[in-house]
Amino acid sequence: MEKLILDKIDFNILATLSRDCRTPYSSIGSLVGLTSKTVKARVKKMVRSGVLDKFIVRVNPAGFGYRIAPIEIRTNNRITKDQVIRRVKQIGALAYRVHHVGRTSVAALIIKESLEDKTVQLLSDSVKPATINRISVSEQPVSMSPSETDLRIIKCLLLSGARTEISEIAKKVRISEKTTARRLDKMKEGNLLELSIQCDPASMIGYVFFTIVISVEKSHYRSVYEHMYMEFQENVLYHPSTIDPDDLLIFVLFGENVFMIDFILSTVDSFEGVKNADVYILTKWQYYDDWILREIDERICQTVLPKSIQANRPLD
Repeated sequence: MEKLILDKIDFNILATLSRDCRTPYSSIGSLVGLTSKTVKARVKKMVRSGVLDKFIVRVNPAGFGYRIAPIEIRTNNRITKDQVIRRVKQIGALAYRVHHVGRTSVAALIIKESLEDKTVQLLSDSVKPATINRISVSEQPVSMSPSETDLRIIKCLLLSGARTEISEIAKKVRISEKTTARRLDKMKEGNLLELSIQCDPASMIGYVFFTIVISVEKSHYRSVYEHMYMEFQENVLYHPSTIDPDDLLIFVLFGENVFMIDFILSTVDSFEGVKNADVYILTKWQYYDDWILREIDERICQTVLPKSIQANRPLD
């Protein structure tokens, strides 16, 4: 695998794709001052080098009646991070897992209702001798409910890739290209879907890939969000909005060295409305699709089965 030294243009391309990985190369080219052909060539190089691991679909659990419970667990020399995650997965499906440097392990459970005391106690008991540092509940509202057509489009994207051509999606779902594009836009606008990228920090030569978790006063959520982009637009790779509660902001950034990271952290701490902020040096951010694929299949079966029963009913 070829090694690739990234420049500022590469990071601008990655930042644009992280906000919407289906952004046309021509549009990206207009933003960074390159032709669409050159942008496409750079993206292909980042894929070959492993920097750009894959184009991903992030589905908002709230659109399916679920919430997520982010958990931070401190491990020790008697239990590994992988062992902790395996035990958490026995409690329920995971939305994501954050791989980072240090003794803590971060993951998010998919939950149906509120996080009951008995569930917290079950988690606490199951991960021993590790301990739970923090657990919360997160939900980002959606403005739409997915139709059967939407479910099939989402499944196609999950299985075929987030940059699958509209014509290919339309063919697989058996609808028109116009309807496919319209439904996809509606799902993005309704906060049901985020189409983004997954990067491999180990392949980012010369840069440190990190996330900053900011606990904020609810009344200052928007101002802190805007301050992050005003102050650190060149460093922010993306903000995974479908996973933030209204008192917590998460940003994924990159910096040239630890001194830059320390500067960013101290600056964020000075923002009005910030209660505290923590930095994690990332090695990988992993999303799980198994829960949503099961949910989609179950819902499609529920819509198809009644139709088949009705079609087979004898005539009076």
